[in-house]
Order: sequence, then structure tokens, then C-alpha cells
Amino acid sequence: MSYRPRLRSAVIGACTAVLLSGSGLLALPAQAESPQATAATVWRSTSSERTIDAFVQEYIYAIGASHSEGLSPEQVREQYLSKELDESLTTWGSDHQRNPIFRREESPKTFDRVETGQADGNAKVVTTYTWEDGTSSDVWFTVGVDSQVITGLTDPS
Repeated sequence: MSYRPRLRSAVIGACTAVLLSGSGLLALPAQAESPQATAATVWRSTSSERTIDAFVQEYIYAIGASHSEGLSPEQVREQYLSKELDESLTTWGSDHQRNPIFRREESPKTFDRVETGQADGNAKVVTTYTWEDGTSSDVWFTVGVDSQVITGLTDPS
């Protein structure tokens, strides 16, 4: 098991904090009720949400990049997904002739994610993909809370 996804998530979080504080985005607006409310809004992201952010961003980049520019989509999946999930997604993609992560042939225009709960050492992160045509669809990820390895992906529709 690789610790690179956890380290990468920590580095991304630290860089985001530096950028936000340097740009003044962490400054409280005049109408804010309390400093705690604003800070909680900015730092509400969980480690599982950050893992999904990093995975989806790197996966989209890998799809659009040439092999000389970085990791392939298969290598990104290998870093973030459990071996069992990766194998089942490969089968799903072959059976449905679509990208198994996005459940469509194209990459999303944007995406957002929210952790909806934790049970048995796993977090459920609902990811909403928004497509070029303005429609959206959800995919549910299961992430190991301690390992930050993605162990499940479900299309609720």
C-alpha cells in the first residue's frame, strides 16, 4: 500500500492554506457572525474529500496528457484505488464501453464532492460531476478513513 495519496493530500491542503491566506481569502468579511463560523466553512473539507479531489483531478489530467507528461490514467487508478476495485472497474468499463470513473465517455466539466458519513472505518463521499451540456450525475466513493485508499465506487442510478 502506498502512502503517496495521503502525503499528496496533505501537501495539497497545505498549499491551499498558504494560497488562501496570502490572497486574503481567509480574512473575515465585515458581516460575519463569528470567526469560528467563517473558519469552519473554509476548512470543512475532510481528508476523504481531499483524497477524492486529488484523485479526480489527477485522473482528468492523465486522460488529457500524453504519457511523457506524467502518469497514465491506469497509473493514477493504481495509486488511489484498491486492487479489487481497480479490477472491477476495468471489467465495468469493458462491459459498458464508458469510462468507469465518470460513467460516461467524456470527462466532466467540473465536479464537487461531499462526505456524507462514516461507518466501519470507511467514509462515503458523494461526487457530483457536471457535464458540458449542463447536466449532472452522482457517483458514490468509499474511502478507507485510515488508509485513504478508495475501495468502492457506486453509480446510484
